[in-house]
Amino acid sequence: MKSILLAFAFMTIATFSFAQDRNDLKGPAAKNYKPWQKSDNTTPKKVYTVDTSDKLQGPSAKNEKAWKGEKQNFQQIELVSNKPRTTGPKAKNAKPWNN
Repeated sequence: MKSILLAFAFMTIATFSFAQDRNDLKGPAAKNYKPWQKSDNTTPKKVYTVDTSDKLQGPSAKNEKAWKGEKQNFQQIELVSNKPRTTGPKAKNAKPWNN
């Protein structure tokens, strides 16, 4: 019984210690640390678009057979956001649809 309790306590401590991100910041630097501003080597996401200029509508779209359609050409677009995050009053009044 004692060994089960010790094993459980060890696993709990190990779980908590490995769950924390290791940074050696102390004082105000640790208090003001912003993890979302941490620079990681993120890869850009791939987005594929389809030309929808000749899109079918109505009964013809309902009765169209998917296996009889022509091949569609996809264009690869890479999204990379390096835009600085706005804070303060500018963030409150920001209109993301105008960007």
